[in-house]
Amino acid sequence: MKLIVGSGSITSDWGIINSDNVIAEALAEPVNSFLQTRKEISRLVRLSLPSNFYNKAYEKVYFYGMGCSNAERKLKVEHSLTTQFRSPVTAYPLLLGCARGLLQDEKGIVCILANHSSACLYDGKEVSDSSPSAGYLLGDEGSAVGLGRMFLSDVMRGVAPRAITDDFYVQYKIVNTSELRDMVYFHPDVVELLVSVTMFLKGYRKHPYVKVLVLKNFKDFFVRCVMQYEYKKLPFCAVGHMAYDFRAQLEEVVMEYGTQLVHAVELKPMAGLFQYHINHPEV
Repeated sequence: MKLIVGSGSITSDWGIINSDNVIAEALAEPVNSFLQTRKEISRLVRLSLPSNFYNKAYEKVYFYGMGCSNAERKLKVEHSLTTQFRSPVTAYPLLLGCARGLLQDEKGIVCILANHSSACLYDGKEVSDSSPSAGYLLGDEGSAVGLGRMFLSDVMRGVAPRAITDDFYVQYKIVNTSELRDMVYFHPDVVELLVSVTMFLKGYRKHPYVKVLVLKNFKDFFVRCVMQYEYKKLPFCAVGHMAYDFRAQLEEVVMEYGTQLVHAVELKPMAGLFQYHINHPEV
């Protein structure tokens, strides 16, 4: 038996596989190697994972998560999970898990468009080049953070439609741009705020203004993070709630820049990732 884990910013997905199929699956709290200490990761896993995932002799544990391209954070996760499961653990970047889940052994471009954004070039085995998230200050084009930031800027400048702005003010209990600026600058978690703004905008996803804003968000991402690769010759894949919920706009942008090879747009890559490890016991 092997344990496969994929952790994004909202949940972590866990699956036990044998040589033929998936034995058990579970959702748990996200494991974040950026923000959590080794002890916090161990405690989170122990408290949020169902008991049937413990007391098993795993041949190996495979973890795919944000930040695991960094050697120190990778080791933090490996040590934490080794303590919990008493089995060999290898931590990989989340982008690699998405690529393996969506493309298996095929070459292509894989993107994560969720709370944050990133892109990579996958050679059929490994990530050969990547454009990681630059964070909410320096990047995250195409993400929920990026869209929330764009909308708040439009509200500040009086560009956003009056009806949407008024509803936003009511829901966030503010009355003018001065209070909006204070809310942003003094909020304890700006990323959480920006993501919540995008969740608000999803209620207006059919509004022409929101459609245009989403298109611009995806165009910025494509130009800055995808066009550095030979993208016209490769299948394009994306995972995450932004890609999934705004698929029509994403596909419009991809085709506008010269390729119609949209291979897959999914909310999560886990079904494919489980299958990848069933097909590749040697990994």
